[in-house]
Amino acid sequence: MLLNFLVLLGTGCLRFFIAFDLHLSRLHIISGALLGICILFHLFDKSRNLRAILKPRNHPRAWLTPLVAAIVCSTVWAAAWYGAPGVSHLMSLSYEQRNHASIFRSQDSVAYRHDDRLIRTTKLTSSGASLDLELLWKSNPKGAAVAIWAETKSGTIIETLYLTNSLKYSEFHRWEGKDSRRGTILPVWRHRYTDVCGIDPAGTTDLISQPTINHQWLLDNALNEAKEAFILYVEINLPGDGSPSLIYAASIDPESTNPYTLLSLVGHSDGSEKDGELNYDISTLPNNCQIVERILVNTVWAK
Repeated sequence: MLLNFLVLLGTGCLRFFIAFDLHLSRLHIISGALLGICILFHLFDKSRNLRAILKPRNHPRAWLTPLVAAIVCSTVWAAAWYGAPGVSHLMSLSYEQRNHASIFRSQDSVAYRHDDRLIRTTKLTSSGASLDLELLWKSNPKGAAVAIWAETKSGTIIETLYLTNSLKYSEFHRWEGKDSRRGTILPVWRHRYTDVCGIDPAGTTDLISQPTINHQWLLDNALNEAKEAFILYVEINLPGDGSPSLIYAASIDPESTNPYTLLSLVGHSDGSEKDGELNYDISTLPNNCQIVERILVNTVWAK
């Protein structure tokens, strides 16, 4: 019981101070469950002693201690639930609050799954419209970084649909043996993302492209209204292959009678770190850099 308590305490503190980590969260949850089971066994084992202690005739005020404990705990829980001033100040010191602008979380209407050969991202709107993107690899792309996003035709506003897990919660990522910024790994997507988060790829607040309501363009509206085409992008970078990230794109048009669209290789990120501009000269890419079998999108517009 003590060991599980120490692990629960340690992982809880780490979750407060560092970026989200799936392994750490898994350890925190499992140690909490084991601690709960140990406590239940302990209470069952000591139930006879507890009943004797709480009997009113033996201890007239035995109920007082658990009652006070329940009131104190309920007060603290309520303060945490409603974000009372002291709790809010404490939470403002957490990693999550200090870095909330650069943390990426997909919309609730987006689901995805991935394995060694496939990434599948699906978006479903309230009106029944949907977008289903399937990325099929030629072989297992170990350590590949991927971003999938949609833009208006003006190219200034985006909604990110998918981002490799390790890049979601921090600007820094272990890449080719060293810590690198997201702007180095996926420079085109990261520059676009500045319009949404208000933090530029170097980590400073962008006073020109502050996120505004105009930047809250949602793919839901485009799919529901079915009036304007939009551009779907996929940026892929494979560590250690010596190539810049590759950019695949396609226009998704409501006027098209074919619901299926194949994304094509349109450029790469060589020279894009400074301004995020796409390099369209794909003739300079090595022949073996393409690790994608196909990227296929099925779009269902609202009727």
